Amino acid sequence: MTRTGNTGMVVTNVNGVFHNNFFKISFDRSKYDKNFIVHYLMSSYCQNIIMKFAGTSTIPDLNHGDFYKIKFVNIQRAEQQKIAKILSSWDKAIELKEQLIEEKKKQKKGLMQKLLTSEVRLLGFDEKWEKVLLKDIFKRVTRKNTIGNTNVLTISAQKGLINQKDFFKKSVASSILDNYYLLRKGEFAYNKSYSNGYPKGAIKRLNHYDSGVVTTLYICFKLIDSSENNAEYFEHYFESGLLNQAITKIAHEGGRAHGLLNVSSEDFFNLPIQIPSYKTQVKIAEILTCADRERQLLEQELEALKIQKKGLMQLLLTGIVRVMC
Repeated sequence: MTRTGNTGMVVTNVNGVFHNNFFKISFDRSKYDKNFIVHYLMSSYCQNIIMKFAGTSTIPDLNHGDFYKIKFVNIQRAEQQKIAKILSSWDKAIELKEQLIEEKKKQKKGLMQKLLTSEVRLLGFDEKWEKVLLKDIFKRVTRKNTIGNTNVLTISAQKGLINQKDFFKKSVASSILDNYYLLRKGEFAYNKSYSNGYPKGAIKRLNHYDSGVVTTLYICFKLIDSSENNAEYFEHYFESGLLNQAITKIAHEGGRAHGLLNVSSEDFFNLPIQIPSYKTQVKIAEILTCADRERQLLEQELEALKIQKKGLMQLLLTGIVRVMC
């Protein structure tokens, strides 16, 4: 079990030499079941105790003396095994659901690659795609926050443009927000900073709020005419990463400034893309949005399983509910 940093993580069935930042846990196997001990140590009840002992410093540290103060429920090994088996069945269900979610993500990625590049054409939608520049369909948004909006947004890979406090659990914005850009629902923002899964930065659309403000380091933009081009289509297009190769070409020598790709607004809006008709855009967006909804439903089911397991652990590992052996 990890002793410092990410304190309280437990791994099993490993051979090797360990740094003293880990605990090697040994026990009488005639009295205790290994899987039960793992579930017990990873339960919220036990983790709360561990974190209390480890402290709230930048790098939590659990010493040996405090580790040995952790109390275990005194039940027969047969009941331990039964409890471990019940909880392991939930672990298996969670694992299978996670695998299914990953498969859905791969399927969506494949769909985007085929549909957004015209590699695969939809039946009845075989018109010629047009080559345009981003500035032909989008215009830059530079409106300043003159209305005192305090909904400071940041870009999350999973949730898009979300409130900064929800993402960082604290505010990292300037106390004066007058010079921030004011975004309205349906508009886009490009964060030029590298993040996991977004090697050339991330472009997200504001979906969760009517308005919000972002740092002027972002490039913000909106459709010139929503009756000619579909915002949902471009939301999927930007998410696909198909713009990355073109962005690489305009990222100037010298790399990054303040951790950001050195991409100018002028070069960004001169990026070329190929687009289908509005009708085709809408149809492709419907297909990809449907794929997103399937994944989101699975993620909701996954969260429900995790909550159910947490509840079971609270009941079974503390003796509130006993099982028949």
